[in-house]
Amino acid sequence: MPEIFLHLFADLRAEAVGLIGGAIFLGSWMLQAWESRLHGTPVVSGRFFALRAVACALLTYEGYRTGSLSVVVVMLSTMVLMLYNLLLLRRGRR
Repeated sequence: MPEIFLHLFADLRAEAVGLIGGAIFLGSWMLQAWESRLHGTPVVSGRFFALRAVACALLTYEGYRTGSLSVVVVMLSTMVLMLYNLLLLRRGRR
């Protein structure tokens, strides 16, 4: 295996939380596109916000683990917004 690939995968266990968070973040966009296609119009559902909140929590942790203040601030702020949107959706259903 070429040396560059060995370097990329050397810390895979340490990177797992960030990779999972990133995959969930991407998955939220895939869910949004799929739901929009089903409805024939742009849709942003509670599932989208819930996935985003989980992804942001994982990516906030990853930013903390790697010592990146910018990632922590952006992901934590985004998580708060996703939770706020979930709250609004919940209130609207009553």
